[in-house]
Amino acid sequence: MAKKIISILGAALFVAFASLQTNDVTQYHTASWLQQTWLLGYAVLALLFLYNAFKHVPAKTFYVLGVITLALTLFRGSQINWDLPLFCVLSPDDPAYQNPAGNETGGLLIVTAWTFLVAYFTKNSQVTK
Repeated sequence: MAKKIISILGAALFVAFASLQTNDVTQYHTASWLQQTWLLGYAVLALLFLYNAFKHVPAKTFYVLGVITLALTLFRGSQINWDLPLFCVLSPDDPAYQNPAGNETGGLLIVTAWTFLVAYFTKNSQVTK
């Protein structure tokens, strides 16, 4: 039951994250292809988590995705400009919008943590069956 709840909550979370990507082109002047890549990535994760809530997806799938997103988190985190505000929600003035790496690193960190959480509950639900 925990696997189902965590998976459904993850799907909802990443649908919300995907919807936030729709303004990146105007807000951050992100290249359109990159904005679409973020949108697609979050949408695929949302669908995978939703599928996992009702059908079996091997826990190994989520562990591999977790490692990939951790690598992406570290890569994007290395691009943060520490002289500017880190998150636009903490400082909604203009300079914060010039530092999207802070928001994106935070988002990737959440993706990584949630993916490992889903992997853990998926693995435990397989053991108890």
